[in-house]
Amino acid sequence: MTPKPIQVMIVDDHQILIDGLKSLLAESQTVVVVAEANNGDKALELLAQKQVDVVLMDISMPLMNGWDTTQLITSDYPGTKVIALSSYSEKAIILKMINAGASGFMLKNIKKELLLKAIEAVHKGETFFSSEISTILLEPSQEETFSKPKPISQSLSLLSSREVEVLKLIAHGLSNTDIGEKLFISANTVKSHRENIMKKLELHNVVELVRYAIDNKLIQ
Repeated sequence: MTPKPIQVMIVDDHQILIDGLKSLLAESQTVVVVAEANNGDKALELLAQKQVDVVLMDISMPLMNGWDTTQLITSDYPGTKVIALSSYSEKAIILKMINAGASGFMLKNIKKELLLKAIEAVHKGETFFSSEISTILLEPSQEETFSKPKPISQSLSLLSSREVEVLKLIAHGLSNTDIGEKLFISANTVKSHRENIMKKLELHNVVELVRYAIDNKLIQ
């Protein structure tokens, strides 16, 4: 039995970009675009009418911006994942989208293969950041360079060294399969580590894991 395609909504105030993304995804057997919106208000209206698994979210839009929309979607529709798709690459904006609940962040010049990989990853409950975004997250901002470092959370001591390794790689946006290949363990073992990490840290999803890793300087 063929699995049901991942239902995708594209939210962007430029129709030419929506059309371009639809064209990129048109031949995919695993993903189907079921809705499009040119602002956050319209996106929320459509979400109330139909099931959407993954939203490709622009940030700068009229009526309601991307992070406010993302915050409402992840709060009201927890089964729907959001990937930020933007031309902005400032670290503060990336972190703001993560804090709003986005499971991924990519630049708008994304290639088809990577876009499909990102959609499939976040649909499975993982995070996905393109290599450029991961690099930006690793670089300390000017404020971080000249300010006192945040104290490391004592809860970090609850994790084994292997769990810390896995947490770092999750925060970099790697999939279970990619982490498994990097650490020479199975994807199922990675999944078990992830579940144990969330239980120990009392976190509830991968987005909260990424926030925790950022706050505790695990990706710097």
